[in-house]
Amino acid sequence: MKKEEILQKSREEKKDEGKEFIFNKGRKSGVIGMVIMFGILAVFNLYNDRHETTSALIAMFFGYLGSESFGIYTLTNKKMDLLKTVIGCILSISFLVLYFNGVRN
Repeated sequence: MKKEEILQKSREEKKDEGKEFIFNKGRKSGVIGMVIMFGILAVFNLYNDRHETTSALIAMFFGYLGSESFGIYTLTNKKMDLLKTVIGCILSISFLVLYFNGVRN
């Protein structure tokens, strides 16, 4: 394949690799920030005996991980990503149920 053919195919894809790199870097920073904030809030809630809100935090965290794994699975079709999706969703729903039961009582 000639250089011009490769460049032409790249132009037709209408992807900007620079933007993709920036968005991926931003997502990585966002995930790190979310994990740090989750840790701070979870420790605070456990220290102050607020178990019902800890369940909500954990449900949100596993919901995010399950959703992210699903997005990855749709692109890779790897069984491990599907397993992470299923486990993340099950844990998220379980902790959500615990949260709602704690709020009602």
